[in-house]
Amino acid sequence: MSPIKNILVVDDDVEVTMIIEEILKQKNYRVLVAHDGLKAMERSNGERIDLILLDIRMPMLSGFWFCDAFKHKPQTKHIPIVMVSSLSDADEMRKAYKLGASDFLKKPFQSQELLEVVEKNLAA
Repeated sequence: MSPIKNILVVDDDVEVTMIIEEILKQKNYRVLVAHDGLKAMERSNGERIDLILLDIRMPMLSGFWFCDAFKHKPQTKHIPIVMVSSLSDADEMRKAYKLGASDFLKKPFQSQELLEVVEKNLAA
């Protein structure tokens, strides 16, 4: 049996993090939550993370800032980041991929969509 996967969910909307956490826990993922980029950095420094679900628009440090910083650290650059946003124009998606995001999930999403994106990126 493979070890439980740790997924860091970063979103300033508490309700969104609770919904994502509920969906992922049903599939036995261990969910860590941060409500801003700074807390996300702290969580990622102290825990083994297998995947990050990252909102783009957050107070203080944006998801773009976090993704860029995270992908520049040798110890974390290999961890897949899925950008999650209600804004999904082509420029934002291009920027996300350019900064190292491995996937993009548009809000609102269905439970099955979330799980498919998570499983695909954990398997990559």
